Amino acid sequence: MAPSVSNLKQPIAIRTEYTVSDPTSIRVKQHSLSLSGGEFTVSKWESDQSSGLEDSPDLLSVTGKVTSFHQRRHFRDPSGLPLFELSNKSLGSTRFVNLPGGGSGSEPIAIFAPRFDWHKDKFDLYVKNAVANGEETLLEVRGQDVYKLRTNVWANGALVMTIKRTDKYAPYIPLKRPEWQVDVGAGMDLSLAACIVVYMAETMYHPSMPSSHASAGQSDQGPLQEAALSEKGKTE
Repeated sequence: MAPSVSNLKQPIAIRTEYTVSDPTSIRVKQHSLSLSGGEFTVSKWESDQSSGLEDSPDLLSVTGKVTSFHQRRHFRDPSGLPLFELSNKSLGSTRFVNLPGGGSGSEPIAIFAPRFDWHKDKFDLYVKNAVANGEETLLEVRGQDVYKLRTNVWANGALVMTIKRTDKYAPYIPLKRPEWQVDVGAGMDLSLAACIVVYMAETMYHPSMPSSHASAGQSDQGPLQEAALSEKGKTE
């Protein structure tokens, strides 16, 4: 049974207009046919969506060129206005989230840093929290199984988000694109949650090398945080 998410004591957001005041479920669906394709839509999760009824209106969409050197993905609101971009800056494994039009020299609003694990998703996400005057907030994203069916997201020791791929075999069936059900606690930014899922989708078949990026002092306390979270059921 999936664990319940907690409401955030302090909201975490890169786009404050997407912050939710109640626990919320969204659906992230991949539409591109290539394994590394960059087309996704994000909508509210409805309990009857599995029956084949019409989907909820899109909350945002994601586009990107498969062959792009920087693997740039553009996140847009329902009207088509840009929200932010996800890309890399070199051949390294670290990925960056930037506001649109900021250019290569702009300061990222979030940074994805993969951590070593042979089989499961494992990465840290450093967020420049827009509701805390840009203070850095760490989200720890940890896969729960080798099939990458379920992933948990932790903030300050609390489970604030869960990600579940709805079909175990979808990634391995030609022409069938996977989708994810994402549950977040109150105070979470849905656009940030969607960005996490898009990153996971793009690294599903191509695990990244560990990133050297870390916040100041993290190397001293990281193992202790990892042990404490494990005791709280982080790897259940």
